[in-house]
Amino acid sequence: MFPTDYTFTTENESTATKISQQNRVGRNMKFDFKSKSFVFTDGKNDETTQVDAIKQWIELFIRTEANKYAIYTDTFGLDLSHLVGYRLPRSFIVSEIKRRITEGILNKVPCTVSVSDWEFDAGHFYFTVKTNTGEEVKIDYEY
Repeated sequence: MFPTDYTFTTENESTATKISQQNRVGRNMKFDFKSKSFVFTDGKNDETTQVDAIKQWIELFIRTEANKYAIYTDTFGLDLSHLVGYRLPRSFIVSEIKRRITEGILNKVPCTVSVSDWEFDAGHFYFTVKTNTGEEVKIDYEY
């Protein structure tokens, strides 16, 4: 009935390994978005903590224009071109930016569980991202 060379433990272990890999960020090198370069100390790349890596992923997601770079999937990045510069109510623009960022973070940034505590203030927005380990990442972004 079952093939003799098939072991059920191998499949279960690989599934468990995949799930555990989805729940961690992995190794990330520190990147300074202001100077547009990686951070080095004594000739070696600095590695980030999990919280800093999530901050970097979120900032990269927000800064990347959707469908502009072939290296990213079609769903990575933001497309705000139809919002900015049009005569739309501010409340609509704010809610649409919140929706697009929240959906993108939850779908594309590893180890994120929720996005909350939004504040918009004259070109700045602030929000909090909760990770799968219960840590909170505060994001302050100027657009």
